[in-house]
Amino acid sequence: MPPRRSASDRLNAAVRAPFGDVPGPFRTRRATSLDDQPTPEQDRGMRAFWWDGFWANIPETVLVNYLGLYIIAFGASTSQVGLLASLSSLFAALAFFPGARFVETFGHRKRVVVWSGGGLARVALFGLVFVPFVADGDAAVWMVIALVSLRGFAGYFAVPAWTSITADIVPLAMRGRFFASRSFGMTLAALATAPVAGLILDRFSGLAGWQIVWVVAFATGALSTWCFQQIPDPAPHADVVARERTADQRSVIADILADRNFVMYLAGSAVWNIALHASGPFFNIYLAENLQASALMIGILSALMAVTGLVGLVYFGRMMDVRGTKWLMVATGLLIPLLPAAWLFVSEPWHVVFINGPGGVLWAGYQLAMLNMVMIMAPAEKRARYAAAYQTVSFAGAFAGPLIGGQIIGMAGYKALFGFSAIGRITGTLIILRFVHTDDPTPGRRPLTA
Repeated sequence: MPPRRSASDRLNAAVRAPFGDVPGPFRTRRATSLDDQPTPEQDRGMRAFWWDGFWANIPETVLVNYLGLYIIAFGASTSQVGLLASLSSLFAALAFFPGARFVETFGHRKRVVVWSGGGLARVALFGLVFVPFVADGDAAVWMVIALVSLRGFAGYFAVPAWTSITADIVPLAMRGRFFASRSFGMTLAALATAPVAGLILDRFSGLAGWQIVWVVAFATGALSTWCFQQIPDPAPHADVVARERTADQRSVIADILADRNFVMYLAGSAVWNIALHASGPFFNIYLAENLQASALMIGILSALMAVTGLVGLVYFGRMMDVRGTKWLMVATGLLIPLLPAAWLFVSEPWHVVFINGPGGVLWAGYQLAMLNMVMIMAPAEKRARYAAAYQTVSFAGAFAGPLIGGQIIGMAGYKALFGFSAIGRITGTLIILRFVHTDDPTPGRRPLTA
């Protein structure tokens, strides 16, 4: 008779099952069948990292879905709402290279993440609770914009250090499945957070409801910080340390520009991100203004994309480990442009079901590949600066894209914007397909059933 498993073992097995034998969110006594076994330190780090993502996505979901409504509660104009989004992206973009330089100069990767992204950024978020006590009207709006911009700078200052330590925590052979498992947990947190936060705001009228939501967001963010603090910071390999000590002292930008392969990846990503963010903020506006979709319908369509994304995580996590990161990015990147193109034929809100359903699956795969791409392209001793370069390009696109999209709508209308976005996305993908090469080792291209 087999030994009886504990409740945590059974729950861990249920969470891990779709992703194969990768460490799950709970400690387990079950042996894995992985060819590349994680060390005990990596196993402990991946469990803490899983929970870090779960708790971190709760405040992130609140911000994405409700921040604009919060400043509208103080009387913000639509231009101020747009300025809030643009400035948060701008300050994030300004943080990456200083963050990379700091971690390359002083080290202490985990401390940088904990004190900047997990510390100062969380404190700025907590500051949103107190805005109604110290300001109102236009002054409150600008205070919210300042706090969110500070949060963006502090949070993304830590991203180069986060990328560097992540590559050492998660072995390459299981990275696709582990990140799929972690993203699965983050999606579950988001699916629960959005309606619960909305329920709180409906139940507690006025600014009191907002204060409750921000306190909960801060508390769960603090849990995320605590979980990340439990992650061991693996010492870099001796050869990496040696290369860091003898690395040339050229400027970060000159160093990046010397790597033509990575420059072409940045070029493709720049085209992709401008096209993506040009249309991204306007799909729901088009639904509401042109197709008279209700807020409930818009919410259902957004939730559909998250739900089908769970299916994509299960499938593409294994696929990335088998076929490689670039293969997954290009395969999904060639199909995603069909999504904005399909909006050209939408005449009723329910038609979007046939866009957001497959869209959630495709985006799950693309985001997994995007998360791993810099890790496999960057030399180990330069991961921080490569991550900074990529994130700067991404957030520059997030800053410029909506401005371009607004101009296209004003001159030619929504459908011209959807066409522009489709063409831009496929152009970015073709640049990566043609000019970018990766040393992306996969575990022997094993069959998906292995």
